[in-house]
Amino acid sequence: MQNNTFSGETLRQKLIVLDEIGSTNDYLKTQTTNFTPLPEWSAIMAKHQSQGRGQRGNTWLVEPGKNLTFSFLIYPEFLKLKNQFSLSVWVSLSLVEWLENLGIRAQIKWPNDIMISGKKVAGFLIENSSRGETLRQSIIGIGLNINQTKFPQDLSSRVTSVALSTGKTQNELQEMCLSLLSHLQQNFTTFKEQMESSGELLRAYNKRLYRRGIWAPFRSIADGDLEGRIESVNADGDLSLRHRNGAISQYRFKEIQYL
Repeated sequence: MQNNTFSGETLRQKLIVLDEIGSTNDYLKTQTTNFTPLPEWSAIMAKHQSQGRGQRGNTWLVEPGKNLTFSFLIYPEFLKLKNQFSLSVWVSLSLVEWLENLGIRAQIKWPNDIMISGKKVAGFLIENSSRGETLRQSIIGIGLNINQTKFPQDLSSRVTSVALSTGKTQNELQEMCLSLLSHLQQNFTTFKEQMESSGELLRAYNKRLYRRGIWAPFRSIADGDLEGRIESVNADGDLSLRHRNGAISQYRFKEIQYL
């Protein structure tokens, strides 16, 4: 494990690379409790993350030294707590665009996954803290399969990687992490003025939405197993699903899952 300090102004100087850690989000959270605030865009990258977390308490399983697992810190104090879903919109769009720059067509699977040809390639977790009605800080953890080509048998039909999609191995994971951080930062600056209303961003998000307009199986707490068609996701992060009888229901996170 490297013993570095958070200093400097560039992303490269703010990125700390660790050999192995349980969770980059948890590690970064411990650093934010220090007396001196960390600079915005401070980031932790792990060559191996043994206890990576996703939504619903899922574990992000990765092969050591093969993939990107990192977390970074921002201070979105301009953003009201009620508009926090726009952070998810920003991260999702940035990941999809970054993959497109590699020649890969990807889609956004609500609420926090990125898909390639129906298989998961990335996921992210956003942990916010607030001050009153305004966000104070956000720690964003991203797991992205890069060079892993073999997965556990029970996952092999549901996950993929950049290497499997392009047929190419990426040799410089740290440089890829810096590239993705740079893209996120550029988009954050561009999107900042739009995040409060999130209208234009949300339209771009819905345009890239996985399974939108396609009849597919789901399981909801209220309705059990059903066949539905995703219509859109609204600014609050609720999923609108059309039922076979024509009715449209809205579901919050954890109220429905894909089958």
